[in-house]
Amino acid sequence: MTKRERVDGIYEAIQKVNQVYGKWASAHGMTLYEMQIYYRITKRSLQKEQAYITQKELCDELDAPKTSINSIIKRQLKTGYIEMEVNPANRREKIISLTETGKQYARELVLPLFQSEEEAAAQFTEQEMTEVIRMQEKFADALAKSMEEKVSIVHNLSAS
Repeated sequence: MTKRERVDGIYEAIQKVNQVYGKWASAHGMTLYEMQIYYRITKRSLQKEQAYITQKELCDELDAPKTSINSIIKRQLKTGYIEMEVNPANRREKIISLTETGKQYARELVLPLFQSEEEAAAQFTEQEMTEVIRMQEKFADALAKSMEEKVSIVHNLSAS
C-alpha cells in the first residue's frame, strides 16, 4: 500500500464515522452541529462535570466559527430545549444549558447514540481501542505539525 493509499484509508474511515453521526442527526431532524450541543451537554452532565457549555467552548470543541454556532443556538432556542444566559462568573461568556424538556429530549436523542458507540467499542479489546486512539492521535499530531510548517513557510514568503 502506498503512502497516498494509507492516507486515503484514514481519511475515508474518518469520513465514514462522520457520516454515521450525520445520519443520526438527520434522522432526528437536525444538523450534526445541532446534535453536538445536546451530545456535549449530556456527556458533561453524565460525567458530573457541569450541565452546561459555553458558546466559546462549543466553538472551540467543534472548530466552528462563532457566527455559525450562534445561528445554531438561536435555532435551538426556538425549540424550547435549550436556554442561554450570561455567565455570572464571566459576564462576557454565554452559558448554554438544557431546559427540563430539553433534558428529556437530549436523553432520547443522545443516550441511544452513546449505547451504539459503546456497542461498537465493545467489538474491540481494550488494547485494540487504546491502539486505535493512540494511532489516530499520532496521525493527527503529525498532520497538524506538517501543515503548520507549510503555513508558516507560506506566511513568511508572503510577508517578504
